[in-house]
Amino acid sequence: MIAIEIVYAEPDRVWRQELQLPAGASVQQALSAMDPGLFPPNLKVLPEFLAVYGRMVRVNEPLHANDRIELLRPLIRDPKDTRRLRAADNPVKKSKR
Repeated sequence: MIAIEIVYAEPDRVWRQELQLPAGASVQQALSAMDPGLFPPNLKVLPEFLAVYGRMVRVNEPLHANDRIELLRPLIRDPKDTRRLRAADNPVKKSKR
């Protein structure tokens, strides 16, 4: 048996569940074993938004002892656009030489 953890985070809260699975279990098997009652009711687990320690994974990938499956959320805004908006609000003044 291997210990793994499934986590989901929002800006103000974190949900997590620890599981014991057979050695060689896949991400899909872990998701099937998770208790949806321990996570937000509107949570949709999508295969393209799964990671293990920040590395994107497929549902058929095997897990290792102490892996943490992260249920990711889609981005609200492109990070490049966010930076551009922030830079437009606070322009850097250039010094004259």
